[in-house]
Amino acid sequence: MAAALLTSISELLDAIVADEKVGMWLVGVAAEFHRLRVDLDNLIEVHILAEEKKITDKALELLVDEATDAAYDLVDVLDEWNTALRMNGVGKTSNLRAKVGSFVTRCLHAGQVVRRYDLALKIMEIIGRLNAPAIFDLAVGSVSQQSRRLESSPIVDVSALIGRDEVKADIVSSLLYGSTEEESELLKTISVVGMGGVGKTAIAQLVYQDEAVKQHFHKRIWVCVSNVLGGIEFAKAITAEVEHVAVHSLDSVLFVTLHERIRRSMEGKKFFLVLDDVRTDDRHDWQRLIETFKHGAPGSRILLTTRKDTVANMMNTRVFHLEALSDEHCWMVFSQSASCGMGVEEFRNLEDIGRRISKKCKGLPLAAKTLGHLLGAKLSRKEWKDILYSEIWKLEIARQEIFDPLLLSYYGLPLQMRECFKYCAIFPKDFVYNEETIIYHWMAQGYLGRANVEDLELKGREYISCLAGCSFFQDFLMDKDGLKSTWKMHDIMHDFARFLMINNGIVIEVMNPGGNSMIDLSATKARYLTALIPEGCCPPTSIDGAEKLHSLVIISGENAITNEAVQIIFNQAKRLRLVDFGCHNALVDTIPKEIGNLIHLRHINLTGSKIKGLPSSLCELHNLQYLNLNNSKSLENLPDEIGNLIDLIYLGTLHCYKLACYPKSARRLTNLRQLCGIVLRADRNDPKEFALGDLENLNCLHELSMVLKGNAVNDRELKRAKFENKTHLKEIKVE
Repeated sequence: MAAALLTSISELLDAIVADEKVGMWLVGVAAEFHRLRVDLDNLIEVHILAEEKKITDKALELLVDEATDAAYDLVDVLDEWNTALRMNGVGKTSNLRAKVGSFVTRCLHAGQVVRRYDLALKIMEIIGRLNAPAIFDLAVGSVSQQSRRLESSPIVDVSALIGRDEVKADIVSSLLYGSTEEESELLKTISVVGMGGVGKTAIAQLVYQDEAVKQHFHKRIWVCVSNVLGGIEFAKAITAEVEHVAVHSLDSVLFVTLHERIRRSMEGKKFFLVLDDVRTDDRHDWQRLIETFKHGAPGSRILLTTRKDTVANMMNTRVFHLEALSDEHCWMVFSQSASCGMGVEEFRNLEDIGRRISKKCKGLPLAAKTLGHLLGAKLSRKEWKDILYSEIWKLEIARQEIFDPLLLSYYGLPLQMRECFKYCAIFPKDFVYNEETIIYHWMAQGYLGRANVEDLELKGREYISCLAGCSFFQDFLMDKDGLKSTWKMHDIMHDFARFLMINNGIVIEVMNPGGNSMIDLSATKARYLTALIPEGCCPPTSIDGAEKLHSLVIISGENAITNEAVQIIFNQAKRLRLVDFGCHNALVDTIPKEIGNLIHLRHINLTGSKIKGLPSSLCELHNLQYLNLNNSKSLENLPDEIGNLIDLIYLGTLHCYKLACYPKSARRLTNLRQLCGIVLRADRNDPKEFALGDLENLNCLHELSMVLKGNAVNDRELKRAKFENKTHLKEIKVE
């Protein structure tokens, strides 16, 4: 995580230094800023190396976790600096010291050049906590421990036989026969696609050892390429298998020579080549290999397994998407492993618990087999119940047997995309993720970078498609435009994300029927907190150790957080970037003025609250991008200063039936992309109330819904609104 955070810091520094208006404030500390920028590139490389090895090195893991905490602090300090610069630039200095801290504000007064070193010294102190030398030494020394998948072989696992007969028969039929005689003679590629642990290798093993397949092909070759990134390494792996030589013996062989040796080995033979766990989707690499394979006899076949849809699509193959097993088949895999060494009666005594444990695997045979092996040596009901009620991501065997294969796919993702995936762990299992909502969350945390909003949204959608293509997300529903609108995560994939987020994100169920409660984070380094409030329970009244929280999400089915608790939490958690109080905030009817001190805040969701208004201090949150007040049916007005929120891209007041007209100042919100439920005058240009014509400069709008006041639409106001300039606008709704 530190590497991704440091990348974000680099982008922020670049933005600060490149801003001409900032130049005068860097007098005297510019050298330190530029040196930090150079050092960051080296730090990022060190942390990329370390984070991929810390899983198997506890000492390294501790150092990386401490460094991650420091990186978060550095993000916060630089965000304070950047915010202070922006506030100073627009003349908002009166409350600056209280909001962003004295050591930052001392840097913003001309004539006090020496004091600007306070900021540089603070930054350098945090840099020291990044542990770069120690991490580098340990990371380089632990190279042999880096997570790698053990190479597969064509030997069949008996558990693979369960629940896969039909798909095996379909694949074998596709290998042996074509829909036409001509197709039967062509080189054909078949792909088996699915998430890690679903049994892709197992089904390939079954097919490879099928008697009809053995008799049909002159030559069968099995190549595991899970640790191969493509290009020459791919060619080496295949050459080593077809010639029965060690891969390292090919290190000095030229790429073109490798292809020639593969061609000679395949030439004139009807071959069946299995490429297990393909990760590279470089089209150029594949095209050269396919040309080489075409020298085989007519009717040759390639079967590849992959987690990535992009690989299958690139190969123009027939695709078999391998789905999870049924509950009954998953139980059969589990029981096959768990019952080894047990008597019939002993196992029967544990069957009721075992069936419940196998359901936790959600149809994933690898998880079922792993937990079955774990419990095969445990004979008491208590031991089985301990596993039943534990969280899979906390089990050591889960890390070793289930998560290690997933880590290879995870480390193949770009740094920021890794953060986006991990962030999804802050939501509970079976949560239905919404594309629009999750992209706004990612933007608030800075995971999508610092480009313009349109580019960030495109990047967010690209990340979702990529994560879906790599089987991290599933169960997609499309919207009317054919885009991925909602999705879920498999429980094991959610456990994996929780495992990766273990020291930074906490999801806690608050169980306190009828009483007060405090969430204690003081012994953690949590930056993300999600509180789940079951029916009949009350939200937390305070959070101890909330000072460094970046995200606070409260999901409640009934009661929600009280006014007093909101005030306490806002006084505690001044680094919050996102506040999401869900959709049942029956107890919240006042937002305290202290919200104005949360200078890092980008995202506020108060859907369904009972608030009547917002404090004017909220309008000093110059970083705020998202404000959702939908279904706040008691809301009567918005602050007159709301036009100060110039970074706002989403503003929602749908179904706020008591809301009077928007303030006139809202016409300054020219970055808005979604304006939902705006109440405006259509009959005249009012000096205080927002009028139809005040939409004139809101030309970034993609979505607009309006509640019109007045008996008629004034033609002059309609013309002044200049809808012809709103070229991004997809739809307009009038309520």
